[in-house]
Amino acid sequence: HQMSHTAMIQHSTNWMSRHNATKVNLSKNNLQQIPGNAFSHLENLTELNLVLAKKNGLKDVDIDKDAFMNLTNLKILYLGYNRLTRVPGILPHSLTTIWLNNNNILVINNMSFSGIRNVTHLFLQRNGCSSNKCSNPVNISDDSFPVLTKLKVLDLSSNRLRRVPKGLPTTLTKLALSNNQIHYISEEDFKELHHLKALTIHGNCPRCGNAPFPCVACPNISLGIHPKVFIDLTELQTLDLAGNSLTQLNDFWFENLQNLTKLSLSFNLLQNAIQGELKCFSSLSKLEHLDLSFNYGRNSYPKTVQLSKGFSKLRSLQVLHLVGLVFREIEFDTLKPLVSLKNLTVLNLGTNFIVHSNSTIFKELHQLKGIFLSENRLYPVSVSTPNPPGQGGNVEADLTFSPHLVADTLNFGSRILANPECIKAGRALSFSSNNLFFITPEQFEGYDNISCLNLSGNGFSSALNGTEFESLPNLTYLDLSFNKIDLAYRHAFQELQKLKVLDISFNDHYFKAYGITHNLDFVKNLPVLEILNMSNNCIHTLTTKMLQSESLNELRFGHNELGTLWKDDSYFNLFTNLTNLKILDISSNNIAEIPDNIYVLLPRQLTTLFINYNKLSDFNWTKLEHFNNLQNLDLSHNYITYVKIVTSQTLRTLNLAHNQIAQLSNGFLESAVSLTTLSLNHNMLTVINQTNFLTKPKNYLQTLSLHRNPFQCSCDTLDFILWIEDNDVTIPNLTTDVYCYVSYGHRQVMIYFEFDQCVNNTLALLISVLTTTFIVVTTSMATVAHIFYWDTSYVLRYLKAKWKGYRSSASQDNVYEVFVTYDTKDPWVSEWVLESLREKLEVEGEKVLRLCLEERDWPLGVPVIDNLTQSIRYSRKTLFVLTKAYAKTGVFRLAMYLAHQRLLDENLDVIVVLMLEPVLQNSHFLRLRRRLCGESVLEWPRTAAAEPWFWQNLRNVVRVDNQTMYPSTYSQYFTCSRERD
Repeated sequence: HQMSHTAMIQHSTNWMSRHNATKVNLSKNNLQQIPGNAFSHLENLTELNLVLAKKNGLKDVDIDKDAFMNLTNLKILYLGYNRLTRVPGILPHSLTTIWLNNNNILVINNMSFSGIRNVTHLFLQRNGCSSNKCSNPVNISDDSFPVLTKLKVLDLSSNRLRRVPKGLPTTLTKLALSNNQIHYISEEDFKELHHLKALTIHGNCPRCGNAPFPCVACPNISLGIHPKVFIDLTELQTLDLAGNSLTQLNDFWFENLQNLTKLSLSFNLLQNAIQGELKCFSSLSKLEHLDLSFNYGRNSYPKTVQLSKGFSKLRSLQVLHLVGLVFREIEFDTLKPLVSLKNLTVLNLGTNFIVHSNSTIFKELHQLKGIFLSENRLYPVSVSTPNPPGQGGNVEADLTFSPHLVADTLNFGSRILANPECIKAGRALSFSSNNLFFITPEQFEGYDNISCLNLSGNGFSSALNGTEFESLPNLTYLDLSFNKIDLAYRHAFQELQKLKVLDISFNDHYFKAYGITHNLDFVKNLPVLEILNMSNNCIHTLTTKMLQSESLNELRFGHNELGTLWKDDSYFNLFTNLTNLKILDISSNNIAEIPDNIYVLLPRQLTTLFINYNKLSDFNWTKLEHFNNLQNLDLSHNYITYVKIVTSQTLRTLNLAHNQIAQLSNGFLESAVSLTTLSLNHNMLTVINQTNFLTKPKNYLQTLSLHRNPFQCSCDTLDFILWIEDNDVTIPNLTTDVYCYVSYGHRQVMIYFEFDQCVNNTLALLISVLTTTFIVVTTSMATVAHIFYWDTSYVLRYLKAKWKGYRSSASQDNVYEVFVTYDTKDPWVSEWVLESLREKLEVEGEKVLRLCLEERDWPLGVPVIDNLTQSIRYSRKTLFVLTKAYAKTGVFRLAMYLAHQRLLDENLDVIVVLMLEPVLQNSHFLRLRRRLCGESVLEWPRTAAAEPWFWQNLRNVVRVDNQTMYPSTYSQYFTCSRERD
């Protein structure tokens, strides 16, 4: 929920405590402050997210010092992306992880973490930064971290640090110091960090030649590193030294790093170093992943690069990235040291501007499972190599990368170099984004046993004749996307008898042209083809009217013009003879209407059908019964307005999101007995009730999406809310994004709408009759009572006296001076009466007044009404101590009635009113009493200076009879009454 006021935090605590919350997410809100009692009831809270809790970030003054005090079980606290200038002072001792990144904390000292010594993960990166610019350095004292004796992970990246902080905890297992301004790392900086497993120092001395960010070069060009700085890091597994402009690798750096498995040296100046002796590699026997990308020489475009023999010592190496070294040719000796690496499986040579490759070296590298030569300048083998640009020309201008932007993601081991189907196929070869504008069989000689070939983005425009891939008989995956393929011959791809996956998407060049042959008969020449991707080709006409395949399992035909093709009935059978087709994607095909014959002619064995992003305004739901195996149907992003009965008994997932559905027929899912997931979000539904869906045990729905519909807050919606409670259905965003609108346009979360007024018609009629009768009778009685009140009262009391017999309740002696009636359930009022009032009237003063107090003088076991009667009867005065709560109680009304009874029976006014707070402001009784006997109505003073005057007035009022305080006009009543008595 978006919370915009502090009060919402204060009011939400009771709600959260009732739900026994363990995780609270208040990120991306507009909270004005976090008060001290905000989380006081969340004793079980273990995780709290306050990232961007305020629109522009919380400041120190916005967080009360006691805000987190009671969170004794809190483990994880997110305070990133705020405007804090210091670490909050009072934090729970239970904290193990705290995020303070992206704040303005510029000073860290020995007091910063003194209260959170159990922290194991501390994130302090990017403090003093705004947007992509970090202008203010963070000052870290040498004694800041020793108190964190359990710290394992520490991130100090992007803080403009000038040196490595001293006194780092020896328990650290991961340390990040990247993107700072550290120019030298001394021998003592990582001393005794024996447990460290990951160290990141990239981007401290970046290459500034063409960096797309504010860049300041190091004074000595490269980062200075002491030869023995890593000597204690015997457990280190990951080391990132990218982006430090290193020109050489010291022989002693890796001497003790026998457990190192991943080393990143990209974005440095090591083009000459990797061709040198490289003695430092002799210690890296367990290294599995090595990244030397973008180590090109400035203004240099050499003919080749010859890797050092030191690479042969990396016996465990599996992945090697040599991207961006920039050279013209791969010669046999270029990669020769890699031949002995039996575990090497991935070799990435992309973005090197290579124009020629001697493929014979790859025969020797038979252990490779992935050879990636993408983003180079390779030409067809029959084309002579163009003249190289002088000294590199503008080659460097193309390499606009930087460790600030890509060093963290330049992990090609996890980056997608080939899609999963390609990797699964077997040995992969990638020539994507080169200059292979035509292909001959000689192009692939030397690349033995290739199963997956990527030729995307080459501008390939020739007509395939069935001979191009003769040298790759085992090819099972072929990617020809983003080219200009001319499908003129029916025998195209016939040499690929083992091909299972063919991607010819984004080849719209010739499909857009008119009068050209577009032959798809090649499909029947591929006996084991399983997946064919022909999407994004703008296909609006074909020479082939019917695709034929007994093996094709999946066809991607999205982003074409099937809506145009189906206007010609000769294309109705286009997919009919794909007898094994399970998945068909015809999304984004400008389909405004599906002819009824199409439903019958589509492959009946379909399990998944995508018709989303089209222009359908209607769908023939009865035709679904022709698909006996259909499980997933996507009709989202169309213009469907009404859903009738869904007849498919096999359908499991139905996506109708982003349509214009305004009505659902009752029981429209009655036949969909297998449906578990239904998406109706982003439609025009205004009313939905339980009759639209089935109830237990017939309801099989598990997930129902309804958010972003203009539901009306009405009683019809109540049925649906009851259906939700009775059925175990998951509704995404139910409490945050499923709104209903009231009549005046205001929206609110549907399940929070008050449905108390919603009842059925019969009950509503009965309630209406009873209510009308009650109002008429009450109004009549009130009118009669107002006009004939005294007459009626006299008659009733006269009859009552006749019936019961009249007895005077007057007493001869008063046992108490004052009976005090007050709210005994209010501890504050009770304390005030027993401590202050009793002290002032019974103890202090010239004359002691004996009080009758309920909590002190009432006998136990006696009914309340008897105690009240006796107390009022045997007390000379009755003092009412009023508060708002007490004025609403029945005890007050009963006591007031009994006090008035003495006025009627004994002709004695014993009532004194003391108001501790404004109450009964509109009471006719109180107004009349102020007029008749104003001195008997007192109010607690608002200032302390007036309290002595108040107590004196109270003593005077309780000592003097009320009759003497009446004006002369009204006091005659009591005189006459006494004379009559």
